[in-house]
Amino acid sequence: MSDPEATGPGAPDELGALIDRAFDYRGYVTLSRRDGVKLVGFVYDRGPEHVELFDEAARCRIRLAVDQITGVEFTGEDSAAKAHQLWERRHGALESPDTPVWGEWGDPDRGDRHAARGALPVLILVALPAELRSVASVLGARPDGGSVRGRLGAIGAVALAVGVGGGAAQAVAAERPGLVISCGFAGALDPSLAPGDLVLASSVHDEAGESIAASEPVLCAARRALDSGEPACLAEGELLCMTEVVATAEAKRALVRPGRLAVDLESAPAAHAARRAGIAWLALRVVLDPLDADLPAFAQATRRSYLAPALRHLLRGPRAAAELAELARRVRTASRSLARALGRLGPVVGGLANAEPAP
Repeated sequence: MSDPEATGPGAPDELGALIDRAFDYRGYVTLSRRDGVKLVGFVYDRGPEHVELFDEAARCRIRLAVDQITGVEFTGEDSAAKAHQLWERRHGALESPDTPVWGEWGDPDRGDRHAARGALPVLILVALPAELRSVASVLGARPDGGSVRGRLGAIGAVALAVGVGGGAAQAVAAERPGLVISCGFAGALDPSLAPGDLVLASSVHDEAGESIAASEPVLCAARRALDSGEPACLAEGELLCMTEVVATAEAKRALVRPGRLAVDLESAPAAHAARRAGIAWLALRVVLDPLDADLPAFAQATRRSYLAPALRHLLRGPRAAAELAELARRVRTASRSLARALGRLGPVVGGLANAEPAP
């Protein structure tokens, strides 16, 4: 513990000074409430009458009235101060106190992800390598295995390929983002949608029948950024999330409901994980297959990689080759559309990362 002292306010001015110090402190603090409860977390904002902190498990944000605080303990290690001390011992001089010690991502050993106060990283979740490559082109970095770290607009972002239908909860817990964006390909459930068209989910509906609404401030900002009218259209409505690929026109038509636009495999787990963590989320999908189109047989099952099955499919003859060529064309169209959409979100994504999640 770099500063384990416990302090209690003796006057309003003293309490205000302690809160300011807790805000500047680069480690966890413990706030004591009048009812005897102790809250441990990272203070990321404060006002004249309130304090806001992330709890130490990164599960929720807590807003606490100043008049309920009876004590402040600086119980967590100040990571930046420690790094400065190490630098001084090794090099004989200190850098400027304003220099970020761990960069935008926090201390990787501790898992801190809030070194840039008010600009928490955005977590972008995709399923497939093709989707990750589209995201990487926007973040200005190359994929490293199943991840890409870069910037989306002015804010740090990490994109992870978590596979089809899974991995969202672990990714949210590990990265501690301020905003989760689920994006990638989807099948159309609206006959007006064509390959490359964008679907902004006002809600996601899972197979268990639960519907999760997106935050209206997030939707409003994303809608303004995305609705440029070209080159792809933007539709807003319900996104259905299934646990198996819906690959045929017949199967998709059976899922059609008023207001339901598309079907995917990943957005509901991402929305559930974000809601449990108390953070906002956004689901942005791009249409790969229209309502009346079937996917080739090899694409009708979830796989880590589609390369070998696609090559085997190609050997079946001219019709299979034509199916594969058409799918490749749709993938290129959808990938370009996804990259353009994320690029348009760049200027507003910092505000989205600070938005309140839907209740």
